Amino acid sequence: MADMTAAEAAEALGVTPRQVARLTAEGRIQSARRVGRTLVLDAESVRRLAQQRRRRGRPWTERIAWATLMILSGSDVAWITPPERVRLTHRLRKAEADDLAYLTSQRAQVQRFRCHPSALDELSSHIVRSGTSALTEADLRRLGLTRAADRLDGYIPSDALGPIIDGFGLSADLTGNVILRTVATEDAFADGQTPRAAIALDLAESLDTRDHAAGLRDLTTLLGDLSHRER
Repeated sequence: MADMTAAEAAEALGVTPRQVARLTAEGRIQSARRVGRTLVLDAESVRRLAQQRRRRGRPWTERIAWATLMILSGSDVAWITPPERVRLTHRLRKAEADDLAYLTSQRAQVQRFRCHPSALDELSSHIVRSGTSALTEADLRRLGLTRAADRLDGYIPSDALGPIIDGFGLSADLTGNVILRTVATEDAFADGQTPRAAIALDLAESLDTRDHAAGLRDLTTLLGDLSHRER
């Protein structure tokens, strides 16, 4: 992999080095290594993020992002009005998978942690799983993916983050084995599961090339299914 410094990444993205550090902490840029006090980044992950940021318009708010993902997953949405649903459905009919990844990028705050492997099973009972952590064996086969038993990915309410960090002794780690996505829109998880469209998006935003490709394929399938349902 080609590498670049945080300063070079900041220039490519049009942001400050401090914002690059935040994007890296959120997992949106992959950290390759540290050389002394210099953070060296994976250039491909910076390039991918730069492509997203060049898209027109602003990302949707968390509320609208989750309403969109519920609609795309074929679920009812109680917190938007009928005219809002019509507008979102119309927008989705014209959207592509890459567009959706950008527009819904504010759906959660993402942080990565290190957790002792022996605590992963118990931690999983406190989150709503996503990514490969949420997929059934049939879904994994359908998407051509495998689940890493030593990793965990999922959503939690924003106010639960502190207690979970303390209760499980989590430490912030850019290469950690736990991804926690904090949200305020808890209604999207009322049935205890992550909407399928959100799982696909989380895969599409992965820096793992197989997960990324599988997520984009599943989003494309869901967008096609929506067009057929809404005709």
